[in-house]
Amino acid sequence: MLLLRDVAVEVGGRVVVRRASIEIPRGEIHLLLGPNASGKTTLLRGVVGYPGYRIARGEAMLGGVDLRPLTMEERVAAGIGIAFQWLPRLRGVRLRRLLEKIVSKRLGGSSREVEEEVRRIARLLSIEHLLDRDVGAGFSGGEGKRVEVATLLAQRPRVALVDEPDSGVDVDSVFMVAQGLEELMREGTEAMLIVTHTGFIARSMRHSRAYVMLGGEIVYSGPSGEVLRAVLEKGFSWLRGGSDG
Repeated sequence: MLLLRDVAVEVGGRVVVRRASIEIPRGEIHLLLGPNASGKTTLLRGVVGYPGYRIARGEAMLGGVDLRPLTMEERVAAGIGIAFQWLPRLRGVRLRRLLEKIVSKRLGGSSREVEEEVRRIARLLSIEHLLDRDVGAGFSGGEGKRVEVATLLAQRPRVALVDEPDSGVDVDSVFMVAQGLEELMREGTEAMLIVTHTGFIARSMRHSRAYVMLGGEIVYSGPSGEVLRAVLEKGFSWLRGGSDG
């Protein structure tokens, strides 16, 4: 489904991610762990084609389609969706209108159908009270994470890249975010990669495999339960150099 093989990502002429190999089959959720500034977010931005981030080497394939020559807009159209660690602020745009626009582009249905879908997503993530808030006004940590997942549910991409959904939020918000991500998979998203620093989100949802990134390289991978236990018991640094493939 999503294949990254020996990927290097360059930012402003500097190689930040030196080597990353990840393969996520259809129907699976994988985790990418690592300490701060290890290159996790840079990898996601390189895959989605975020401005200023370039895949400098390696393969990046989505269902057999080479992502490297595509623009960010073309990669999104091909089925890549991303939830950033920090929600972009859009001045003068209410959350309701933003979600309606995304849903309308996907469904192409009547305004009533679009409104019903937006309400359904809002109920699922308990953000009904935020629908009339200006996105540019900002949200609390937990609200922002739920809003990001709402945009993914509205878009329903083939592959979802989710950046630190458990960072700086309370337990209730982590649980709701996890529910939303699980629902995304049930509704047709084919694969998901979740970046996490703490692994906290993993306690609330299923997952198959995990990778550890240190210093811009994926240095360890294995069944997610085993990797999480190792990281929680021993931290990250001891993992350099070991992997089951």
